[in-house]
Amino acid sequence: MAITVQELRRKYIGRPVPRLDVDKVVGRAVFAYDHEVPGTLQIKLVGSPHPHAKIKAIDVGDASKVPGVVAIFTGRDFDIKAGKHVADRDVLAKDRALYVGHPVAAVVAQTIEAAEEAAERIVVEYEELPAVFDPLEALKPGAPIIHPEQGRYRRLPFIHPVEGTNIADHFKLRKGDVERAFEEADVIVEDVYRLPMLHHGYLEPWACTAMVHGDGTIELWVTNQGPFTLRDQLAETFGVPAGKIVIHHMYLGGGFGGKADLMLEHIPIAISMKLGGRPVRLALNREELFHFAFHRANYVIKMKTAATKDGRLLAHKGEYYYNTGFTADLGVLVGQTIGFLATGPYDIPNVWIDSYTIYTNMPGTTAFRGYTHSELHFAFEQQMDQLAERLGMDPVEFRLKNIWRPGRSE
Repeated sequence: MAITVQELRRKYIGRPVPRLDVDKVVGRAVFAYDHEVPGTLQIKLVGSPHPHAKIKAIDVGDASKVPGVVAIFTGRDFDIKAGKHVADRDVLAKDRALYVGHPVAAVVAQTIEAAEEAAERIVVEYEELPAVFDPLEALKPGAPIIHPEQGRYRRLPFIHPVEGTNIADHFKLRKGDVERAFEEADVIVEDVYRLPMLHHGYLEPWACTAMVHGDGTIELWVTNQGPFTLRDQLAETFGVPAGKIVIHHMYLGGGFGGKADLMLEHIPIAISMKLGGRPVRLALNREELFHFAFHRANYVIKMKTAATKDGRLLAHKGEYYYNTGFTADLGVLVGQTIGFLATGPYDIPNVWIDSYTIYTNMPGTTAFRGYTHSELHFAFEQQMDQLAERLGMDPVEFRLKNIWRPGRSE
């Protein structure tokens, strides 16, 4: 028999809901940063001090003499391209370092202290190359090309790079006749908005312990917001069935989008494979998060929006530039999402959007507290305020007049 609304109210409304996470209150919660499998080896990464540089030589001789060091790896030790949407990441940088902090070597030791000491003894010879940090500068003729081989990368079919450029993806949205609408408009507002790169500032630093079993099963203990998404990304990266990947979803000490996808999990997995399946742990300290972890991107948003004198939105033309950094595996989804959201919650009959995901010599980027919603609304709502002011209308009344109504067929 179906339960009635009255019975639901008596059973749940006004009654306390038992907490499932009381371990956090009493100190029993185990986070990925706390967890260690017995016999785990520790990993320390060596990052590039240059935003763009050719790796000429890596001397690990002195580092290998540190007691407790088990192995030292460089990019040449791995033949894996990580990523599901765009496979554009090496396990460690091979020929070139593409951003400040790009891992060029990894020390594996019995203790974190030994790993840290050995990492400090590694000597890397670089040849600095021109770098580009701004997405608009990255599109100019003569800008350094971050991924000249991007046409050969494995990618999903809905991603459209422009070979020979830094455009990792070009998303288009077209509706109506924008140019004619601008000619008929009574008021037009045109502006450019910029947002800086930000870090998520989660309390628990990123950490991952990986162990590869003899039957090929990959086992992970990791701080990650999307274990099923991560499993699929790792399956694509390593060419194994998703059922062969076991992810222990630990308590999460904050993420806000920063731990939603594949970050560095492929590094300890690849190292465990090289070491016969031994468990290895990569845990970033607070300073390392700013070098090795992923961030909210820098955006440049160009908008041109038109309305009639009676307060009806008529047209919107936008160019949205997403600075994906050195990798576009996660960035293409974010860059396309802001294109899909293009006009916010407003009914605009004529729309022309170009959203570009742009490679630069910046760290990797990912989702951030709302997945482009706050970034888009930051710009679009300023357009709305300016239009309302130019029309002499109350800004709330202007918005309500143009809000998308239920029941629309398009």
